[in-house]
This record gives sequence, C-alpha cells and structure tokens, in this order.
Amino acid sequence: MSEVRPRNVMRRNPVFRRLWTARAISFIGDGIAITALVLHVGSTNGTGTAVGALLLAQALPHLAGPMAGVIADRIDQRRLMIACNIGNTVVFAVAAWVLPGLLGLIVLVATSSILDTIFGPAGRSATPALVDEDDLLPANAWLGTALNMQVAIGPLLGGLFVATLGIRGALVADAASFLLSAALLLRVPPLPPHRARSDRTSFLADTWAGLAYVRRHAVARAVVITLFLGVAFAGIDNVALVFLSRDVLGAGAIGFGVVAAAFGIGMLAASIALSGGRSRSPRALFLGGWLLTAAGTLLTGLAPAVWLAVTAQAIGGVGNGADNVASDTLVQQSVPRAMLGRVFGATSMAAYVGAGIAYAAGGPLLDATSPRFVFLVAGVGVLGVVGLAHILLPKEA
Repeated sequence: MSEVRPRNVMRRNPVFRRLWTARAISFIGDGIAITALVLHVGSTNGTGTAVGALLLAQALPHLAGPMAGVIADRIDQRRLMIACNIGNTVVFAVAAWVLPGLLGLIVLVATSSILDTIFGPAGRSATPALVDEDDLLPANAWLGTALNMQVAIGPLLGGLFVATLGIRGALVADAASFLLSAALLLRVPPLPPHRARSDRTSFLADTWAGLAYVRRHAVARAVVITLFLGVAFAGIDNVALVFLSRDVLGAGAIGFGVVAAAFGIGMLAASIALSGGRSRSPRALFLGGWLLTAAGTLLTGLAPAVWLAVTAQAIGGVGNGADNVASDTLVQQSVPRAMLGRVFGATSMAAYVGAGIAYAAGGPLLDATSPRFVFLVAGVGVLGVVGLAHILLPKEA
C-alpha cells in the first residue's frame, strides 16, 4: 500500500519549512526594529519630522531593487540571505550598544534597509529551487503569511519589548532574531546562481539587462506595470484612512486602529486560505485580488458606519494578500531562474515608486477634497488598473 503524500507543502517539504521559518523570523525582526526605533525617536525627539526621516531612511534603499536583483542572480542565494541576516545582527547590536542620536540611527536604519533590499530578491528567487512547480502557489502563500506577520506580530513585540526591556533590550532581541534566522538558513541546501561566470557582463550592464528583460517579457512587464499603477492609486487611501475613520465616521483613535488592523487581518486570512495546496490559476488570482482591493477601497469610502469600513478594509486586505501571492507565482513560473533576482528587484522597485507617488499626491488631494473622495479616486483608479492588467497579462499565464 503506497504512502499517502501530505497535501500541505509545509508538512512534506522540510527544507522549505526551514526557509519559511527563517524568513518569518527575519520579517518579524524587521517589524520589531522599526516599531522600537519609531517609539524611541518619537519619545526622544518628539517631532513628526524625525519619525518621517527614520521611515524615509527605511524606504529609499528599496528603490535600488534592480541592482539588488543582480546580486541575487550572481551569488549563492542561501549565502546571500545568511550574510544579510548576519549584517542585520551587527547593525542592531551596534544600535543597542551605542544608541546613537537621530543621525546615527538614520544611518543604521538605512544600512539595515539596504540589507533587506538585497535579501528580498534572493528569498523570493529561492522558492522555485526548493519546491515543485505545482507547489509554487501554496508555498508563496505560506511565505505571504510570514510577511504578514511582520505587520501583525512585529509591532506588537516591538512595543512589548520596549515597554519591558527598554530600547536597548528591544534592539538586542531584534539582533538575536536575525542571528536565529541565519542559523536556520544554514540547514537549507546551497542555492548557487544559474549563470556561468563567463556569461556575466559588468554590474551596470547586468542591471540594464534585467530592466530590458522586464520590458520584453510579457508577464514580468504586466506585473511590474500593474504593481506600479495599482500601488500608486491604492496607496493614496493610506493618507486619508485616519481622517475618514476618526473624523468622518467618528471612530476615534481606537476605531482607527481597528479599521487599519482589518486590512492586515484580511491579508493574513488570504495567505492562510491559499496555503492549503489547491490548484488555482495565478492569472485569475492576480486579477481577482486587485479587483477585491478596488472593491474594498470603494466600499470603505462609501461606508456609513465604522463596522462597514472594517468589513470593507478586510475585503481589500484579502485582495492584497491574494495578488501578492499570485504575482510572485506568475513571475516564478514564467521567468528563468537566471533572471529571477533582477525581475523581483524590478517588481519591488515598482511597488515602492508607486507608494512614493501615492504618498506625495495623497496629501494635497485630501487637503483639496475630502477623505471619501480620496477613497473613491483610489478605488476607481485601481479598477482601471485591473482592466489594464487583464489586457497586458497573457491569457496563458
């Protein structure tokens, strides 16, 4: 009698399980770090400008995603992830020991963000080497749950550690999380590059080659354009959410927290639901996810009561969680492994550039109109992006 093969990729693939555990710990460490540092800077400097500068230092290095992708395509990805985690261990150990002023913290946060930017394409490119093609979508869903833990658990632990251990203790705990992640990655087999050294050109030429490949490759091009435009529209509601929930719906600070948390809960629910191993079309999931994001945004803007806004945000979060899983799967299934790092670097850059445009435009639009109008603009814009994605994304994807 043949042995029944476990349906869940996490149960039957111990190597992938180690990768997932390492990445989950790393993601949670990122959440702990930024929460602890924002609390510290907010209490010691007491200005929004100081906190904004810290967050900007975390965000800007991600614009170098295409170059980080070149590194991921040239170096053993396991070694690269381990090196990035050890680098973050050193960064936060130094931060805990020295506890510098704002300028020093900005330098350390920017350094950590550079390491995270390099880690990202390597981690996302490693999955196809460790799981069967049929397992890519549920594996990406499991990794989505790990990423969502950064939002759900990281801030909670960061606040708890600062309250109980102080800022130095919180940073030591964060450094330890990255060291543990590196130790777990030592039990993942080597993930050597799929390009011979003789095929390589200069670093800059490889970067441009990656961007040119994205421009030519139908699936990669569609994913990058959709991410850029989708985030540029969807992101403007982040500026208006606090004003909609607090002022228009009269929810207060606690109500705003509940409304904001609903989106993350929806993302986590989508990742868990997709991790079960059932076969799904990544293309349909990608388009459906963005459609749900548009619906959730529009319904939030139209919500007459807080509980309806909470429900609408959860719907949008489900959509966002689904399209995150689908976009990674579409790229992994259609792009050769030798190019995966650069393509994932381009998708990361597209999302961050879109977010930057959203945050820059969202404030003036809100000041000139109203929170509900901002949500309607965002929702209608995302609906338009869904239509464009349906045209751009090949039917066989």
